Amino acid sequence: MRQLIRVAIAIFTAMAIALTHSLAIAQTPVAEVRIQPQTIIGQAGFFRIGQSAQGRWWFLDPQNRPFFYRGVTSVNPRYPSPYAQWVTQHYGEDIQAFRQTTFERLQNWNFNALGAWTGEELWEQGMPYTVLLNFVRAGNPIQQQGIGLPDVFDPQWVSGIDAKAREVAGKLANSKQLIGYFTDNELSWAQLETPDRTVDSSLLLDPNLNPSLLQWFLSLETDRPGYQAAWEFVLARHQQSLAQLSTDWQVEIASPASLEQLTSRGVAIVSSGYLADQAAFSALFAQRYFELTSAAIHRYDRHHLILGCRFGAPPSREIFQAMRHPWVDVVSANNYRYEMFDRMDIYYQNTHLPILNSEFSWVYGHFTGRPLPEEPETERSATQRMLEHGEQALQRAFQHPALIGYTWYRWVDLPESSPPANYGLVTLQNEPKREQTDVLTCLNGSAEAIAIGRITTANCWRGNEGS
Repeated sequence: MRQLIRVAIAIFTAMAIALTHSLAIAQTPVAEVRIQPQTIIGQAGFFRIGQSAQGRWWFLDPQNRPFFYRGVTSVNPRYPSPYAQWVTQHYGEDIQAFRQTTFERLQNWNFNALGAWTGEELWEQGMPYTVLLNFVRAGNPIQQQGIGLPDVFDPQWVSGIDAKAREVAGKLANSKQLIGYFTDNELSWAQLETPDRTVDSSLLLDPNLNPSLLQWFLSLETDRPGYQAAWEFVLARHQQSLAQLSTDWQVEIASPASLEQLTSRGVAIVSSGYLADQAAFSALFAQRYFELTSAAIHRYDRHHLILGCRFGAPPSREIFQAMRHPWVDVVSANNYRYEMFDRMDIYYQNTHLPILNSEFSWVYGHFTGRPLPEEPETERSATQRMLEHGEQALQRAFQHPALIGYTWYRWVDLPESSPPANYGLVTLQNEPKREQTDVLTCLNGSAEAIAIGRITTANCWRGNEGS
């Protein structure tokens, strides 16, 4: 009987959340948004994306209504361990009460989605959510200074991502609450040149830069599939000759071992000849990554959006080019900079796809871009500065025509953090951090009006300060 009551409560809670969402949609500015049918990407009856007549991108929910994503990462009753202990002490093993309280708080703070690292216990409970697949862990990744990637040439990785997709996407394929999948989080693509960074190729070798993607793959263990693929690629472009390679790169490469010695010393090859090969290999690598991960998901789920790999920083133009639809539907990008609008614009100008900010926070020590005061700040003044500058950054970002939502990092504080550098919306004792949540409640409530151009600012921090 108790189990039946719990099930009934869970069903009722999910229905109440869905009804609240429906009523909220009808009363918000998005009710006046008109999507151009020819721009819609995705499967009818599930979350999709589309562009308005004004050229702005939007998520569309399963009822075909514009949806501006306002998510929170790491909504998880099992992590970190001090928080898990508190949850167990107050809610026991049955987390239905925890879930109900948490969802009510999120809705009261005008959040409407669950971001990466949300516990599975909260999936399919009435609130839209996203899933992070972590495909990089499906094989033997390349993890060195400046690079963190799968070996996309390794058959074991290809079979591993298939198994992961079958395990996760296979069971979620018909979900109406799942928005889509992130393939990975903040891969380190080992790119020397990006839209906002160049190198001096006249140096030929630079000990102050990390080696880049091609150089790392040419320096792997000789039995790695990626090593073999990289050498086949390079020699095919240079007459199957190390002597010709040395001439073209303007760097002496007497043997594969001599190149590996450069890499192990942390010396980057930066000659113009090398950079041309690096760009071409990056394009090949990225094409395989995005095509293979997309195919793995679509073998088991063709209903949901592919939200990309949650970039930590803009990659090279070759990687941007390789990721375009149909392999990726939405570009996901994390950001901790004041210039959030400009950062998101780099992703948009290089892909012309909608952008989901997949991680954002204004915590002191990470939220940079505005000069810090010359004199040390008190905790109070630092918090005020964060809130003021954070509001400015987020409001301007909402005006970007490609931004379809943002994600606050994170639900609960981390044990190693201390004020004012606390990320969470709640403390480890599950107490709301009112100063932070008050500003975010106002910003979230104004996001759609800012997105459609009805207003440009909401004055959340100044209003909060004067209350």
